[in-house]
Amino acid sequence: MTSSPILVLELRCPQCGAALTEGTRVRLDGHVRRTHQQGEVSLSAFFGDQSVEADLALEEGDVVDLSCPGCEASLMLPLACKICGASMASLNVAGGGYLEFCTRRGCRAHALGGTGDIDDMMALLNRMFETPYD
Repeated sequence: MTSSPILVLELRCPQCGAALTEGTRVRLDGHVRRTHQQGEVSLSAFFGDQSVEADLALEEGDVVDLSCPGCEASLMLPLACKICGASMASLNVAGGGYLEFCTRRGCRAHALGGTGDIDDMMALLNRMFETPYD
């Protein structure tokens, strides 16, 4: 049985362009709305993996405002999650496109996006998977 390639997202701050992926984790600053705690939030860089590590006490359902640890710019979008209504955040994908994701602990909403052109999205995925197609 052959295993599928694992997609590790190389993510960057949309404001300053700083690389936020370190190995298999994406390191961000977070502020928990319910408790007003601030600290580091580490998301899995594997696309589709919802694991989160934090030096904050996070409970299921908590919403976390995220920012870049380098330039401190907010990563939050003025969009509500279509599943749970919490705020969405966005990071740029190295090589083009972006990742939008819900900031509520336990919500699985996320979307890989680009220019809206299906050919551009396929080219982005081919670059990310390092396939010979373009």
